[in-house]
Amino acid sequence: MPTSRRNARDRRRVKVTDVGDRSRTRNSLALAALVVATTSLVSPNARAQQTDPADGTTILDAITVTARRHSEDLQSVPISINVIESRDIDKISPVTSNADIARSTPNFVMQEFGGPYANIGHIRGVGSLFPLSPDDTSVSFNVDEIPMSAFGMPPSTLDVSRVEVLRGPQGTLYGRNSQGGAVNFISNRPEFAREFRLRGEVGTNGWHLGEMIANTPLIDDVLAGRLALQYSDRDGDISNVVQGGKDGAITVSAARGSVLWEPTAETSVLFDLNYNRNDDSIPLWVLRNADCYPCSGLNPRNDFTREQYGANLRIEHDFDSFRLTSISSIQSFDSHQVMDLADGLIFGGSVNGPGEDMSRVDLAEKTIFQELRLSSHDEDHVQWTAGINYFQSNFDMFRWAKNLTNPSFYTYGGRLSTDMLTRSYAAFGEASIPLTDRLTGLVGARLTHEEKRITYDFVGEGLAGTVGSFRQDSSYGDTFATGRVGVSFKWTEDLLTYATIGRGAVAGGFPWVPYNVPFGIKEADFPTSLSWTYETGFKATFWDGRATLNGSLFYNDVKDGHLLAFDPSFFGFTVATLDYESYGGELEARVQATDGLTLFGGIGYTHATFGTIPQPNLTGARSGGRVPGIPQFTGHIGTEYRIDADRLGLNEGEFYLNASYQYVGSRPVDVKRTFDLDSYGVVNTRLGWEGERAEVYLFANNLLDERYEVIGASYGPGLDLVRPGVGRTVGLGASVRF
Repeated sequence: MPTSRRNARDRRRVKVTDVGDRSRTRNSLALAALVVATTSLVSPNARAQQTDPADGTTILDAITVTARRHSEDLQSVPISINVIESRDIDKISPVTSNADIARSTPNFVMQEFGGPYANIGHIRGVGSLFPLSPDDTSVSFNVDEIPMSAFGMPPSTLDVSRVEVLRGPQGTLYGRNSQGGAVNFISNRPEFAREFRLRGEVGTNGWHLGEMIANTPLIDDVLAGRLALQYSDRDGDISNVVQGGKDGAITVSAARGSVLWEPTAETSVLFDLNYNRNDDSIPLWVLRNADCYPCSGLNPRNDFTREQYGANLRIEHDFDSFRLTSISSIQSFDSHQVMDLADGLIFGGSVNGPGEDMSRVDLAEKTIFQELRLSSHDEDHVQWTAGINYFQSNFDMFRWAKNLTNPSFYTYGGRLSTDMLTRSYAAFGEASIPLTDRLTGLVGARLTHEEKRITYDFVGEGLAGTVGSFRQDSSYGDTFATGRVGVSFKWTEDLLTYATIGRGAVAGGFPWVPYNVPFGIKEADFPTSLSWTYETGFKATFWDGRATLNGSLFYNDVKDGHLLAFDPSFFGFTVATLDYESYGGELEARVQATDGLTLFGGIGYTHATFGTIPQPNLTGARSGGRVPGIPQFTGHIGTEYRIDADRLGLNEGEFYLNASYQYVGSRPVDVKRTFDLDSYGVVNTRLGWEGERAEVYLFANNLLDERYEVIGASYGPGLDLVRPGVGRTVGLGASVRF
């Protein structure tokens, strides 16, 4: 049996503040302190440490990743990666999961539009401000190597081993092309040991969380099962001045059941079922300059319901010279949305009547994914992976609106349906080849063929400018190549430098919402976006293993980037494919300052601007203008301190205190830079005691109650709109393990 597989099996057996000048000044000072401190972290896991047997000092633990489809030490991987490990994932609230992961990763920004748009972000300035279709892969989100829909729910952090954020194009090895980067969620697998865990939290704003994880062997060393359940809810914290009460309540539930079968030492079969649900009443927009900010005038409140469920099967077999892996998945997503299009605060008291300007949207998507690949064993001299995969998405949308009193929403009148079929076929391979004892070469390539078919059906209601009925049937196809090449040089056991060139892509096609069809005009397709990424970096371990410092520089050149331009004349978005470039870098580190004190943090800089844009241009973009949604500075800094409980009179466990500050700089709201969202900072803290089988803690998420702006849009002069982030939650939590 190969050594890597045997070792892996042995391991399994073991067990708002005001938004204005004061906020901007405070955050600018905090950013300056962050830059000066510049103690940035690859993984904000304060407990990643071990004892050096030579002298008894505490050193940082090695972090193992599977970013290249085999297990390796993070410090030896020639890719810019941020890893968030399981203990720190437990600190992330289910209602802000993707956003918290992004704020813990320099140069990663989530676009929190709400509604169905859950998995949308920018890495190093490359990404989607707003998805043109559910198969948008500007930044890909993958759960156990299975690609998630841009319109799906945020991947659950329930019972997750770690999250790996990979910067730069990652389409070579992952199920879908990714132009800006990939976010990989790795779930805990069943183990051949008994474990039972309960966790609960209560807090302000009606916060409740309950979680259960159970693991048991069913047949010793052959069959094991694992079950994880989670439920959380939070009351709204956005005042509704028309109906009274609060908007913005959120409920999240998740479940995963998995079975691991290992009939022989060389073969494993993992099957899991998953279910997620998310309900909220968060306003899409609130008026930025309202005296009562954050507040809304919705009547009725928005109502968003989303459900996602699926089944996954992973089969692995180790042959003498390679490993065979098969991954099969079926996922289903449904979303039902009821929205008041005309907020009374934004449009005035004339639209405050109940049921006026209401819209309903129903979404459904079913995806199929199948991958077959061969790869080297973890201990082989040459590391390689090669395979093929197939992806299919069947997406349906139905939208209708009623009682329209505002002419700007007339294009929402009538009944519009979209049926979109996507098929993708890909062949890929990558190899890491030692050229000398210190020099290693990297080469990878992927060939992708995409086929898309779209049907739009519109039946009007005689509203101004719209047609009585219109139907469009169109298809799109494209074949393109992506990949990367690079070299890495190991100067010493503790210092690695690398340089890579990568080719990224996001397939073209048709928008899920047609902007011309209600006027009786065919919707045009948009082209595949292609990009080149150039990166150089280093990874260093020093101070006898008590500190790491990693840094990288990058340049992205994007052609036909998939962006949107907002047209206030009909309150809709039009497709804008524009060239742009970005450059910058990250600096990340973690330090075991003393046996009990760990410091961590990270800072990123991105400068993203449009290329040459011929004028006149209907989007309003200008050559050299800033790309929307991209802050120049992002970063985080934090610490954790632990002491033995016996120093305070207890016989068992440790007391701990951790705190972190996450910073996001200002960024334009649209391609014509109508206005900039304010910079903001979020402070999270936790104080607790942890023993071998129990933990009790106090926590504060967004301690300073920063009512930050996550996205924005302008409906015209004096109508600057934003979506506020989640406010402060303070509470008490406890967990027990058996």
